[in-house]
Amino acid sequence: MIHTWNYRHWHRLTGQLGRLPHALLFAGPQGGGKADFALALAARVLCEKAQGQEEACGHCASCNWLAGGNHPDFRLIEPGGDESDGSEAEVETAAPKKKSEQIRISQIRGLDDFLNVGTHRHGARIILIQPAEAMNHATANSLLKMLEEPSASTLFILITNNSRRLLPTLLSRCQVLKFPRPDSQQALAWLRQSVPNDADAQLSHAGGMPLAAARGAADWQRLEGFLSDLSSIEALGPVAIAGRWEAWLKESKDGQALVDKPTLVIWLQKWVFDLALAKLGNQPIFHAHKLQAVRQTAARASLSALFDCYNDLLRIRAVSQHPLNPRLFLEDMLARYARTVMRGR
Repeated sequence: MIHTWNYRHWHRLTGQLGRLPHALLFAGPQGGGKADFALALAARVLCEKAQGQEEACGHCASCNWLAGGNHPDFRLIEPGGDESDGSEAEVETAAPKKKSEQIRISQIRGLDDFLNVGTHRHGARIILIQPAEAMNHATANSLLKMLEEPSASTLFILITNNSRRLLPTLLSRCQVLKFPRPDSQQALAWLRQSVPNDADAQLSHAGGMPLAAARGAADWQRLEGFLSDLSSIEALGPVAIAGRWEAWLKESKDGQALVDKPTLVIWLQKWVFDLALAKLGNQPIFHAHKLQAVRQTAARASLSALFDCYNDLLRIRAVSQHPLNPRLFLEDMLARYARTVMRGR
């Protein structure tokens, strides 16, 4: 899918099909459609019928294979893609392993056979890696060797939400295309097609990134409850609110938690960030629809205390994926926030 705000990149790249560089890096904040664009470009390069700047036809053998996830000339490298060694002992393990958040070096080394044989359809061969920042130093160096000596007819497409976390040598081997925040009117028009209510507020909370806002729409009512709890922290206390939020962590659908600790930390980070902006006399970025509550809360806190709280949240976020006791984790985080906004009391 090519979103309207990304058409300029599409026209640029499809205008040089057959002359594309061996490695492309799509960089920009999450939620702007980079992954959709990358898949659409891969489909177009592999498609056997589309012409010019058309999107992939969706009907040829190549398109059908890609849609089915079994195209012989396409590889998708993501975190958790090499979790099992296939041993009988591992298969019989009762508790499933948590999916890795890193792209493992074995996944990159496993591309050797793929790169050292001819293409099955006598066309291009594509390797899509996302997110590229999920590679550690050793994994990135393994990929770097492949980029330094690219195989014929091979296109690497890397996607990153944070290019600063990539090795400079890796960046230098790729042609970088930046995917900035979309135009607000285009983003809002797109979001309103799937989120008719509170689209403005949800886009604001997602930092102007429409796909991120669409993904978060299911949690909007929960987020409203989250903000209401923060406004009532003096009356309810951190312990009671932590108990309520812990119950959220236990809710799941299809085995996946509906909300997790990192998400709650990010929500609180955004709130504290807007409090600091209000303290400086600026308009909130993420909570424009809660302007009065932001200003009232900010008035009770000192600017230095808000900065300290935000820095605390950065450290808390760094350990939020660890198997910590969720209740104690939430109580500690909320206690730090409560001390920040109640100092004037």
